[in-house]
Amino acid sequence: MRKSTGELLFELQNNACELEQYFENNRTAFLQQDIHAFWEKMIEKTGCSKSNIINRSDFSYCYFYDVINGRKIPSRDKIVRLALAMGLSMEDCQVALTISGKSRLYPRVRRDCILIYALENRLSFFRLSELLTQYGEAELQ
Repeated sequence: MRKSTGELLFELQNNACELEQYFENNRTAFLQQDIHAFWEKMIEKTGCSKSNIINRSDFSYCYFYDVINGRKIPSRDKIVRLALAMGLSMEDCQVALTISGKSRLYPRVRRDCILIYALENRLSFFRLSELLTQYGEAELQ
């Protein structure tokens, strides 16, 4: 059975925790750190063509390939744009944010609520921009 993040944290906080044993016992619990492999897996999972993703995200061709090849780590907003363009689930977007070193979307932040809503309802980047404007929040960069 897969351990929750809370369970993993609880184990680490135990004073008797031996790091080597922790790594051994939880080797399948760690996030994939290869951002290139992650994006390729997501592209394959969604079945979207790269050209469609580029058009839907409103990214330049060069920037898109720099991101998915791991040469550039995009901003939090650009990761959300990419997730929307690919039709990723909320959880896949959260993983993308985490492995890119960005903060996860948080439902107690008004702007993040709109982003979460857009992801859950599979809205386009352009429709999300309208919602952000409508509610007086900063547009995605």
